[in-house]
Amino acid sequence: MDPKIIGSYPMEIIDSHCHLDDFFYEGKIEEVLANAEQASVTRMVAVGTHPKDWEFYAEFVRNHGHIFHTVGLHPLVAKNEKELDQLPIFLGKEIKPVAIGEIGLDYHRLPPEQRAKDEVIEFQKLIFVKQLELAKANDLPVVIHSRQAFDDTFNILINSGIRGGKILFHCYGYGVPEMEKLKSFGAFVSFAGTLTFRKGQAEPLKIANPDRLLIETDCPYLTPEPHRPKRNEPAFIRATARFAAKTLDMSENDFCNLTHKNTEKFFALK
Repeated sequence: MDPKIIGSYPMEIIDSHCHLDDFFYEGKIEEVLANAEQASVTRMVAVGTHPKDWEFYAEFVRNHGHIFHTVGLHPLVAKNEKELDQLPIFLGKEIKPVAIGEIGLDYHRLPPEQRAKDEVIEFQKLIFVKQLELAKANDLPVVIHSRQAFDDTFNILINSGIRGGKILFHCYGYGVPEMEKLKSFGAFVSFAGTLTFRKGQAEPLKIANPDRLLIETDCPYLTPEPHRPKRNEPAFIRATARFAAKTLDMSENDFCNLTHKNTEKFFALK
């Protein structure tokens, strides 16, 4: 156990966005879950990106009642439209996903040639819109992945007819103007470990709507300070929570209580 994790945590916390399948296939999942328990990370939302992990999570959560899951086709993972045909199957399983996601747009690494770039963008938009339609039809919230694509993402969400309270921008990475728009729309936002090491994250956090604020790890990625360069895991969410609480001039306990309630509300966790 990392000595930086060990301590007394009076308030439990929920990791609202994590990826656990790699830990399982590497034989490390029990250690990771034990670390999370020691850090009072009592519940987690494991987020789907592709049919392979949809299948994994649908079975994994059967034996882990404190872990919830989502299903969604990530914009950088999607290969063809037919992959979406499997989504309704997972929505109809006995243990149902708590959201559709992560879905959205990612323009960070587009092809240099304009025609190829346009094709990638149009495909991402197509996959995004179809999943939003499915979420609306099933009255499910959506977890949004958006990178260097805020305007297109936001406009598609507005046109989808899904109300802001059903939308979560995970791993918030935009600035103050974008946060203002999301506040007006009523969307939820979640901050990850980048808050602790990437400049420019504190100001959007300070103006975020407290009633729409969540926290996450996005593990095994985006390890917060002081745990870098280790691989991220749910227990490390404590470092991000501590940093966020200090930024907001709150006690860590109050911050955890706030995000705990907001996470339960957004995902309708029981």
